[in-house]
Amino acid sequence: MGAEIQQKAVALREVEARVSARPSIMYWFLMVSDLATAIWMHTVGPWLDHTSKFTATGTLGGHHLILQIIALTGFLMLAALAVCTDNFTQTTPRLALLRNLACIISVVALTGMLALLLTTLLSRVLFGHLRP
Repeated sequence: MGAEIQQKAVALREVEARVSARPSIMYWFLMVSDLATAIWMHTVGPWLDHTSKFTATGTLGGHHLILQIIALTGFLMLAALAVCTDNFTQTTPRLALLRNLACIISVVALTGMLALLLTTLLSRVLFGHLRP
């Protein structure tokens, strides 16, 4: 009887480990995306701001410095939480709240890129090829 309970506990821990690994990949993806957005805003942000209103969509209306700060904040929060939560596997209520806040900040930083991508795809569908 005791061996059966122990086997079930081991099986539950294995299932829990597999389930908890999926969300941690999302947090690592957000960290990488935040860092890429911050670097991208540092290098081509001013060009995106001043070229046209279409390219300013990627910087949330011409605010590349604010977007760079938001992306760096999200990256630093997630990096600190990765250390505190043992690669996003252990958590407490306060760390979960901070993790959710960091995710919201990261998604805000990525909305400019998503809006630019969707606008580009929509213009491609509506107008087709722009070159003869």
